[in-house]
Amino acid sequence: MGSEVVDREYTLSPVPLAARLSLVATTMLWVSLTLDPSAPYLASWWGSVFPFTTFVAGVLLANLVLSIFSSLSGYMASREGLTYALTAERVYGSVGVVVPSIWAGIVCVGWLAFSIGVVADGFTYIAGLPDFLYYVLAVVLTLLFSVTAYIGVRAIVKLAYVGVPLLVILIISGTALSVSRWGMPSIGALDVTTLPLIFGLVLGTFVNGSIVLSFDYQRFCKKPLDAVLTAFINFLGFWSFIILLTGIPAALTGMDLYSAYGVLGLSLLALVTLFLLAWTSADNQLYSASLSWTLGLKSLGRITERRKILIAATILTIILALIKLHTFAIQWLSLLTSISLPAGIVLWTEYYVKSRMKLGEGVKGWNIRAFASWILGSLIIYYLHVIEGLWYGLIIGFLITSLAYIIMRKR
Repeated sequence: MGSEVVDREYTLSPVPLAARLSLVATTMLWVSLTLDPSAPYLASWWGSVFPFTTFVAGVLLANLVLSIFSSLSGYMASREGLTYALTAERVYGSVGVVVPSIWAGIVCVGWLAFSIGVVADGFTYIAGLPDFLYYVLAVVLTLLFSVTAYIGVRAIVKLAYVGVPLLVILIISGTALSVSRWGMPSIGALDVTTLPLIFGLVLGTFVNGSIVLSFDYQRFCKKPLDAVLTAFINFLGFWSFIILLTGIPAALTGMDLYSAYGVLGLSLLALVTLFLLAWTSADNQLYSASLSWTLGLKSLGRITERRKILIAATILTIILALIKLHTFAIQWLSLLTSISLPAGIVLWTEYYVKSRMKLGEGVKGWNIRAFASWILGSLIIYYLHVIEGLWYGLIIGFLITSLAYIIMRKR
Protein backbone atom coordinates (compact mmCIF):
# COMPACT_ATOMS: atom_id res chain seq x y z
CA MET A 1 0.00 0.00 0.00
CA GLY A 2 2.86 2.38 0.88
CA SER A 3 4.56 2.07 -2.52
CA GLU A 4 1.23 2.68 -4.24
CA VAL A 5 0.80 5.98 -2.39
CA VAL A 6 4.30 7.15 -3.28
CA ASP A 7 3.79 6.19 -6.91
CA ARG A 8 0.49 8.08 -7.08
CA GLU A 9 2.24 11.29 -6.02
CA TYR A 10 5.27 10.59 -8.28
CA THR A 11 7.66 11.52 -5.52
CA LEU A 12 10.64 9.75 -7.07
CA SER A 13 9.61 9.54 -10.73
CA PRO A 14 8.38 11.82 -13.55
CA VAL A 15 4.65 12.57 -13.77
CA PRO A 16 3.24 10.77 -16.85
CA LEU A 17 1.03 12.73 -19.24
CA ALA A 18 -2.00 10.65 -18.24
CA ALA A 19 -1.73 11.98 -14.68
CA ARG A 20 -1.43 15.66 -15.65
CA LEU A 21 -4.08 18.24 -14.67
CA SER A 22 -5.99 20.87 -16.63
CA LEU A 23 -4.89 24.51 -16.78
CA VAL A 24 -7.81 25.46 -14.51
CA ALA A 25 -6.79 22.84 -11.93
CA THR A 26 -3.10 23.82 -11.87
CA THR A 27 -4.04 27.51 -11.65
CA MET A 28 -6.39 26.87 -8.73
CA LEU A 29 -3.75 24.72 -7.08
CA TRP A 30 -1.18 27.50 -7.33
CA VAL A 31 -3.58 30.27 -6.36
CA SER A 32 -4.53 28.37 -3.21
CA LEU A 33 -0.86 28.51 -2.26
CA THR A 34 -0.39 32.21 -2.93
CA LEU A 35 -3.52 33.14 -0.99
CA ASP A 36 -1.39 32.97 2.12
CA PRO A 37 -1.97 34.54 5.57
CA SER A 38 1.55 35.96 5.57
CA ALA A 39 0.44 38.39 2.83
CA PRO A 40 -2.18 40.29 4.91
CA TYR A 41 0.21 40.30 7.85
CA LEU A 42 3.08 41.74 5.81
CA ALA A 43 0.94 43.92 3.53
CA SER A 44 -0.72 45.65 6.48
CA TRP A 45 2.75 46.54 7.71
CA TRP A 46 4.07 47.66 4.31
CA GLY A 47 0.89 49.55 3.42
CA SER A 48 1.13 51.67 6.57
CA VAL A 49 4.89 52.32 6.30
CA PHE A 50 5.62 52.96 2.61
CA PRO A 51 4.07 55.63 0.35
CA PHE A 52 1.17 54.00 -1.48
CA THR A 53 2.61 54.59 -4.98
CA THR A 54 5.94 53.08 -3.90
CA PHE A 55 4.10 50.17 -2.31
CA VAL A 56 2.16 49.42 -5.51
CA ALA A 57 5.20 49.82 -7.77
CA GLY A 58 7.34 47.56 -5.60
CA VAL A 59 4.66 44.87 -5.42
CA LEU A 60 4.01 44.79 -9.19
CA LEU A 61 7.70 44.88 -10.11
CA ALA A 62 8.61 42.10 -7.68
CA ASN A 63 5.71 39.93 -8.84
CA LEU A 64 6.69 40.41 -12.47
CA VAL A 65 10.13 39.04 -11.58
CA LEU A 66 8.57 36.18 -9.59
CA SER A 67 6.39 35.34 -12.60
CA ILE A 68 9.50 35.05 -14.76
CA PHE A 69 11.29 32.90 -12.18
CA SER A 70 8.24 30.64 -11.88
CA SER A 71 8.01 30.36 -15.67
CA LEU A 72 11.64 29.23 -15.89
CA SER A 73 11.05 26.50 -13.31
CA GLY A 74 7.54 25.62 -14.47
CA TYR A 75 8.55 25.19 -18.11
CA MET A 76 11.25 22.72 -17.05
CA ALA A 77 8.88 20.92 -14.71
CA SER A 78 6.17 20.53 -17.33
CA ARG A 79 8.56 19.20 -19.97
CA GLU A 80 10.39 16.81 -17.67
CA GLY A 81 7.63 16.01 -15.15
CA LEU A 82 10.13 16.23 -12.28
CA THR A 83 9.92 17.67 -8.77
CA TYR A 84 12.44 20.27 -7.64
CA ALA A 85 14.40 17.62 -5.76
CA LEU A 86 14.56 15.24 -8.73
CA THR A 87 15.74 18.09 -10.96
CA ALA A 88 18.34 19.17 -8.39
CA GLU A 89 19.57 15.58 -8.21
CA ARG A 90 20.51 15.72 -11.90
CA VAL A 91 22.46 18.95 -11.40
CA TYR A 92 23.89 18.96 -7.85
CA GLY A 93 24.65 15.25 -7.91
CA SER A 94 23.13 12.01 -6.67
CA VAL A 95 24.56 12.66 -3.19
CA GLY A 96 24.86 16.46 -3.35
CA VAL A 97 21.10 16.77 -3.84
CA VAL A 98 20.71 16.30 -0.10
CA VAL A 99 21.68 19.96 0.44
CA PRO A 100 19.20 21.74 -1.89
CA SER A 101 16.41 19.27 -1.09
CA ILE A 102 16.77 19.59 2.68
CA TRP A 103 17.05 23.39 2.39
CA ALA A 104 13.95 23.57 0.18
CA GLY A 105 11.96 21.58 2.73
CA ILE A 106 13.18 23.76 5.60
CA VAL A 107 12.03 26.88 3.76
CA CYS A 108 8.59 25.37 3.11
CA VAL A 109 8.20 24.37 6.75
CA GLY A 110 9.48 27.79 7.85
CA TRP A 111 6.88 29.58 5.74
CA LEU A 112 4.18 27.33 7.08
CA ALA A 113 5.24 28.08 10.66
CA PHE A 114 5.21 31.77 9.72
CA SER A 115 1.63 31.46 8.46
CA ILE A 116 0.45 29.39 11.43
CA GLY A 117 1.88 31.99 13.77
CA VAL A 118 0.09 34.81 11.98
CA VAL A 119 -3.25 33.00 12.17
CA ALA A 120 -2.86 31.93 15.79
CA ASP A 121 -1.89 35.50 16.73
CA GLY A 122 -4.88 36.81 14.77
CA PHE A 123 -7.30 34.46 16.49
CA THR A 124 -6.08 35.33 19.98
CA TYR A 125 -6.07 39.07 19.26
CA ILE A 126 -9.44 39.33 17.51
CA ALA A 127 -11.26 36.97 19.86
CA GLY A 128 -9.64 38.50 22.93
CA LEU A 129 -8.30 35.13 24.09
CA PRO A 130 -5.59 34.66 26.75
CA ASP A 131 -2.05 34.74 25.34
CA PHE A 132 -1.31 31.12 26.28
CA LEU A 133 -4.01 29.92 23.86
CA TYR A 134 -1.74 31.01 21.01
CA TYR A 135 0.33 27.89 21.63
CA VAL A 136 -2.71 25.62 21.73
CA LEU A 137 -4.02 27.08 18.47
CA ALA A 138 -0.62 26.73 16.79
CA VAL A 139 -0.60 22.99 17.52
CA VAL A 140 -4.25 22.35 16.62
CA LEU A 141 -4.17 24.34 13.37
CA THR A 142 -0.98 22.68 12.14
CA LEU A 143 -2.39 19.21 12.75
CA LEU A 144 -5.66 20.11 11.03
CA PHE A 145 -4.01 21.65 7.98
CA SER A 146 -1.73 18.66 7.49
CA VAL A 147 -4.66 16.38 6.59
CA THR A 148 -5.00 17.38 2.92
CA ALA A 149 -1.22 17.33 2.43
CA TYR A 150 -1.16 13.81 3.88
CA ILE A 151 -3.79 12.61 1.39
CA GLY A 152 -2.07 14.14 -1.66
CA VAL A 153 -2.22 16.68 -4.44
CA ARG A 154 -5.78 15.90 -5.56
CA ALA A 155 -7.13 16.61 -2.09
CA ILE A 156 -5.28 19.93 -2.21
CA VAL A 157 -6.96 20.77 -5.54
CA LYS A 158 -10.42 19.97 -4.13
CA LEU A 159 -9.82 22.30 -1.19
CA ALA A 160 -8.65 25.01 -3.61
CA TYR A 161 -11.90 24.84 -5.60
CA VAL A 162 -13.80 25.66 -2.40
CA GLY A 163 -11.38 27.98 -0.64
CA VAL A 164 -10.11 30.23 -3.45
CA PRO A 165 -13.46 31.71 -4.64
CA LEU A 166 -14.57 32.28 -1.05
CA LEU A 167 -11.28 33.96 -0.17
CA VAL A 168 -11.52 36.31 -3.15
CA ILE A 169 -15.02 37.36 -2.06
CA LEU A 170 -13.91 37.92 1.55
CA ILE A 171 -10.86 40.00 0.64
CA ILE A 172 -12.75 42.16 -1.86
CA SER A 173 -15.53 42.71 0.71
CA GLY A 174 -13.13 43.90 3.38
CA THR A 175 -11.34 46.25 1.00
CA ALA A 176 -14.58 47.65 -0.44
CA LEU A 177 -15.96 48.40 3.04
CA SER A 178 -12.77 50.14 4.13
CA VAL A 179 -12.70 52.27 0.94
CA SER A 180 -16.39 53.16 1.29
CA ARG A 181 -15.74 54.35 4.85
CA TRP A 182 -12.40 56.14 4.47
CA GLY A 183 -12.03 56.63 0.71
CA MET A 184 -9.05 55.65 -1.41
CA PRO A 185 -5.56 56.01 0.08
CA SER A 186 -3.46 59.02 -0.85
CA ILE A 187 -1.40 58.19 -3.92
CA GLY A 188 1.70 60.16 -2.93
CA ALA A 189 4.96 60.39 -4.87
CA LEU A 190 7.17 57.50 -5.89
CA ASP A 191 10.03 57.19 -3.42
CA VAL A 192 12.92 55.68 -5.39
CA THR A 193 15.03 55.37 -2.25
CA THR A 194 12.67 52.90 -0.57
CA LEU A 195 11.53 51.14 -3.77
CA PRO A 196 14.41 48.60 -3.68
CA LEU A 197 13.50 47.72 -0.10
CA ILE A 198 9.83 47.00 -0.78
CA PHE A 199 10.81 45.22 -4.01
CA GLY A 200 13.23 42.98 -2.11
CA LEU A 201 10.76 42.24 0.69
CA VAL A 202 7.98 41.22 -1.72
CA LEU A 203 10.45 39.19 -3.76
CA GLY A 204 11.54 37.38 -0.61
CA THR A 205 7.97 36.31 0.15
CA PHE A 206 7.95 33.85 -2.73
CA VAL A 207 11.42 33.60 -4.25
CA ASN A 208 11.75 30.06 -2.89
CA GLY A 209 8.22 29.21 -3.98
CA SER A 210 8.75 30.56 -7.48
CA ILE A 211 11.67 28.13 -7.82
CA VAL A 212 10.89 25.08 -5.67
CA LEU A 213 7.09 24.96 -5.59
CA SER A 214 6.84 25.76 -9.29
CA PHE A 215 8.59 22.47 -9.97
CA ASP A 216 6.52 20.49 -7.49
CA TYR A 217 3.15 21.70 -8.80
CA GLN A 218 3.68 22.80 -12.40
CA ARG A 219 5.01 19.33 -13.23
CA PHE A 220 1.30 18.45 -13.35
CA CYS A 221 0.73 20.90 -16.24
CA LYS A 222 -0.10 19.18 -19.51
CA LYS A 223 1.88 21.67 -21.63
CA PRO A 224 4.82 24.00 -20.98
CA LEU A 225 2.63 26.91 -22.07
CA ASP A 226 0.16 26.00 -19.31
CA ALA A 227 3.04 26.22 -16.83
CA VAL A 228 4.00 29.71 -18.03
CA LEU A 229 0.39 30.93 -17.92
CA THR A 230 -0.02 29.46 -14.45
CA ALA A 231 3.10 31.35 -13.31
CA PHE A 232 1.91 34.76 -14.48
CA ILE A 233 -1.71 34.29 -13.35
CA ASN A 234 -0.43 33.24 -9.97
CA PHE A 235 2.20 35.86 -9.17
CA LEU A 236 1.45 38.94 -11.26
CA GLY A 237 -2.26 38.28 -10.80
CA PHE A 238 -3.27 36.74 -7.50
CA TRP A 239 -0.20 37.44 -5.36
CA SER A 240 -0.37 41.11 -6.38
CA PHE A 241 -4.12 41.04 -5.76
CA ILE A 242 -3.92 39.83 -2.18
CA ILE A 243 -0.98 42.02 -1.13
CA LEU A 244 -2.39 45.22 -2.63
CA LEU A 245 -5.98 44.72 -1.48
CA THR A 246 -5.05 43.78 2.08
CA GLY A 247 -2.60 46.67 2.15
CA ILE A 248 -5.28 49.28 1.36
CA PRO A 249 -7.00 49.21 4.79
CA ALA A 250 -3.60 49.58 6.44
CA ALA A 251 -2.70 52.49 4.16
CA LEU A 252 -5.99 54.20 5.03
CA THR A 253 -5.87 53.69 8.80
CA GLY A 254 -2.23 53.19 9.66
CA MET A 255 -3.40 50.10 11.57
CA ASP A 256 -2.52 46.45 11.20
CA LEU A 257 -5.02 44.12 9.52
CA TYR A 258 -6.66 42.93 12.75
CA SER A 259 -7.20 46.45 14.13
CA ALA A 260 -8.51 47.80 10.82
CA TYR A 261 -11.05 44.98 10.45
CA GLY A 262 -12.03 45.42 14.10
CA VAL A 263 -12.81 49.12 13.57
CA LEU A 264 -14.90 48.16 10.53
CA GLY A 265 -16.83 45.58 12.55
CA LEU A 266 -15.36 42.79 10.42
CA SER A 267 -13.64 40.75 13.10
CA LEU A 268 -15.54 37.56 12.20
CA LEU A 269 -14.72 38.11 8.51
CA ALA A 270 -11.05 38.49 9.42
CA LEU A 271 -11.09 35.23 11.39
CA VAL A 272 -12.71 33.26 8.55
CA THR A 273 -10.33 34.80 6.00
CA LEU A 274 -7.22 34.01 8.02
CA PHE A 275 -8.38 30.44 8.65
CA LEU A 276 -8.99 29.72 4.96
CA LEU A 277 -5.81 31.51 3.92
CA ALA A 278 -3.81 29.34 6.28
CA TRP A 279 -5.35 26.03 5.24
CA THR A 280 -5.15 26.56 1.46
CA SER A 281 -1.46 27.42 1.69
CA ALA A 282 -0.39 25.16 4.55
CA ASP A 283 -1.10 21.87 2.81
CA ASN A 284 0.91 23.01 -0.23
CA GLN A 285 3.97 23.82 1.87
CA LEU A 286 3.84 20.54 3.78
CA TYR A 287 3.33 18.55 0.59
CA SER A 288 6.33 20.16 -1.12
CA ALA A 289 8.53 19.69 1.96
CA SER A 290 7.65 15.99 2.05
CA LEU A 291 8.65 15.61 -1.62
CA SER A 292 12.04 17.28 -1.14
CA TRP A 293 12.91 15.50 2.09
CA THR A 294 11.92 12.09 0.74
CA LEU A 295 14.50 12.38 -2.04
CA GLY A 296 17.02 13.95 0.34
CA LEU A 297 16.85 10.89 2.59
CA LYS A 298 17.00 8.59 -0.43
CA SER A 299 20.29 10.21 -1.50
CA LEU A 300 21.65 9.26 1.94
CA GLY A 301 20.59 5.65 1.41
CA ARG A 302 17.37 5.72 3.41
CA ILE A 303 14.10 5.20 1.51
CA THR A 304 11.12 6.45 3.54
CA GLU A 305 7.48 6.85 2.55
CA ARG A 306 6.43 10.44 1.81
CA ARG A 307 3.64 10.38 4.40
CA LYS A 308 6.07 9.53 7.19
CA ILE A 309 8.24 12.45 6.14
CA LEU A 310 5.16 14.67 6.17
CA ILE A 311 4.46 13.75 9.79
CA ALA A 312 8.01 14.80 10.70
CA ALA A 313 7.54 18.07 8.80
CA THR A 314 4.34 18.71 10.72
CA ILE A 315 6.13 18.27 14.04
CA LEU A 316 8.93 20.65 13.00
CA THR A 317 6.32 23.20 11.89
CA ILE A 318 4.69 23.09 15.32
CA ILE A 319 8.06 23.72 17.00
CA LEU A 320 8.84 26.72 14.77
CA ALA A 321 5.35 28.14 15.24
CA LEU A 322 5.71 27.86 19.01
CA ILE A 323 8.87 29.99 18.95
CA LYS A 324 6.98 32.57 16.83
CA LEU A 325 9.09 32.56 13.68
CA HIS A 326 6.78 35.18 12.14
CA THR A 327 8.26 37.84 14.42
CA PHE A 328 11.55 37.66 12.45
CA ALA A 329 10.07 38.72 9.11
CA ILE A 330 12.81 40.94 7.65
CA GLN A 331 15.67 38.61 8.59
CA TRP A 332 13.78 35.59 7.22
CA LEU A 333 12.89 37.21 3.88
CA SER A 334 16.42 38.50 3.30
CA LEU A 335 17.91 35.08 3.98
CA LEU A 336 15.45 33.39 1.59
CA THR A 337 16.33 35.62 -1.34
CA SER A 338 20.07 35.29 -0.81
CA ILE A 339 20.16 31.51 -0.51
CA SER A 340 17.23 30.19 -2.55
CA LEU A 341 17.63 32.27 -5.71
CA PRO A 342 21.21 31.23 -6.65
CA ALA A 343 20.29 27.57 -6.13
CA GLY A 344 17.58 27.97 -8.77
CA ILE A 345 19.84 29.97 -11.10
CA VAL A 346 22.24 27.02 -11.27
CA LEU A 347 19.36 24.71 -12.28
CA TRP A 348 18.15 27.13 -14.96
CA THR A 349 21.66 27.58 -16.34
CA GLU A 350 22.22 23.85 -16.59
CA TYR A 351 18.90 23.33 -18.36
CA TYR A 352 18.64 26.29 -20.70
CA VAL A 353 22.32 26.93 -21.46
CA LYS A 354 24.40 23.82 -20.86
CA SER A 355 22.05 20.92 -21.50
CA ARG A 356 20.18 22.53 -24.38
CA MET A 357 16.69 21.91 -23.04
CA LYS A 358 17.23 18.34 -21.89
CA LEU A 359 18.33 16.95 -18.55
CA GLY A 360 20.59 13.94 -18.83
CA GLU A 361 21.07 11.15 -16.32
CA GLY A 362 22.71 13.61 -13.97
CA VAL A 363 25.92 13.87 -12.00
CA LYS A 364 27.12 11.12 -9.69
CA GLY A 365 28.16 12.07 -6.19
CA TRP A 366 28.67 15.83 -5.74
CA ASN A 367 28.77 18.53 -8.42
CA ILE A 368 31.29 20.82 -6.71
CA ARG A 369 31.02 23.43 -9.50
CA ALA A 370 27.29 23.79 -8.89
CA PHE A 371 27.82 24.33 -5.17
CA ALA A 372 30.64 26.80 -5.74
CA SER A 373 28.43 28.84 -8.07
CA TRP A 374 25.55 28.70 -5.56
CA ILE A 375 27.71 29.92 -2.67
CA LEU A 376 29.30 32.69 -4.76
CA GLY A 377 25.90 33.91 -5.94
CA SER A 378 24.49 33.89 -2.39
CA LEU A 379 27.36 35.97 -1.04
CA ILE A 380 27.08 38.53 -3.83
CA ILE A 381 23.29 38.87 -3.54
CA TYR A 382 23.43 39.13 0.23
CA TYR A 383 26.09 41.84 0.13
CA LEU A 384 24.78 43.93 -2.76
CA HIS A 385 21.04 43.48 -2.32
CA VAL A 386 20.59 42.97 1.43
CA ILE A 387 23.47 44.87 3.04
CA GLU A 388 24.04 47.62 0.47
CA GLY A 389 20.40 47.83 -0.69
CA LEU A 390 21.34 48.19 -4.36
CA TRP A 391 18.44 47.58 -6.74
CA TYR A 392 20.74 45.98 -9.30
CA GLY A 393 22.24 43.58 -6.73
CA LEU A 394 19.94 40.77 -7.83
CA ILE A 395 20.82 41.27 -11.50
CA ILE A 396 24.55 41.15 -10.80
CA GLY A 397 24.11 38.13 -8.54
CA PHE A 398 22.03 36.37 -11.20
CA LEU A 399 24.62 36.99 -13.94
CA ILE A 400 27.66 36.06 -11.83
CA THR A 401 26.04 32.84 -10.56
CA SER A 402 25.18 31.76 -14.09
CA LEU A 403 28.49 32.80 -15.66
CA ALA A 404 30.50 31.19 -12.86
CA TYR A 405 28.72 27.89 -13.41
CA ILE A 406 29.20 28.03 -17.18
CA ILE A 407 32.92 28.84 -16.86
CA MET A 408 33.58 26.17 -14.23
CA ARG A 409 31.65 23.58 -16.21
CA LYS A 410 33.84 24.25 -19.24
CA ARG A 411 36.99 23.88 -17.17
